[in-house]
Amino acid sequence: MKSSVNKFIVFAAKEFTENLRTKKLLVLVCVFVFIAMLSVLTARFMVEIFTALLSAEGSAISIEVPPPVWTDSYAQLYNNLTEMGIIAFVMLFMGVILREKSTGTIDLIQAKGLSPTILVLAKFSVAAVISLGALLIAVLVAYVYTLVLFEYGGNIGHVLFGAIPFGVFLLMMLALTMMWSAIVRSTAICAVLGLGSFFIFMPLSMIPGIGRFMPGELLGHGGLLSAGAGGAQDFGAHALAAVLVMILALLAAIIALRRREG
Repeated sequence: MKSSVNKFIVFAAKEFTENLRTKKLLVLVCVFVFIAMLSVLTARFMVEIFTALLSAEGSAISIEVPPPVWTDSYAQLYNNLTEMGIIAFVMLFMGVILREKSTGTIDLIQAKGLSPTILVLAKFSVAAVISLGALLIAVLVAYVYTLVLFEYGGNIGHVLFGAIPFGVFLLMMLALTMMWSAIVRSTAICAVLGLGSFFIFMPLSMIPGIGRFMPGELLGHGGLLSAGAGGAQDFGAHALAAVLVMILALLAAIIALRRREG
């Protein structure tokens, strides 16, 4: 047991160093921070944008747009993270195992006694820390921008708590991306399957009866919780569903590597 823990720590440290060297952390932080800044700016100046567009086209149509409020920043943030952030996230991590398979590095690692379980869990843990760290930075940037542009950024505790649902969904997507990375042999196929897994969860959430318990429903909680709207309905069920998918995906990745090893 102690030997396994030591191997996990050593390999996780190696993974973290490699991610820093390849600037994966920097890239993800930059993408998420850009989305955070864009979201707050869009929420604050949406009325001006619509007015300018209609004026430029010479349209006689008048659209009543409610004045922006600070809660719009967080609603826009999680909408944009869902639409743009997930795509960038999958593209960034789709080669997390596939790259080492294609170069033969994974064979050398396993030959030195590193089991597929430790390999997958170490890679997942490091990528999870990087992902949640980038999300935290983006949320704090959104809070500061909202505070400046709206003169009120909300309760910082609520804002941080509001990031949890998206963080859980992000970890689920990480596990699914790692699963496909362990199974397939092509980065293109891995990207298609990874993004396909994401888009599958959206229609599943619309199925009557069981739809409200699907992991995709987590994406609707961030804005509400950030605004201090209270407990989101069925949040526990959505989070549990995401955790179950996460565990199954990691198990599938471990099994795929064990079969390759055999």
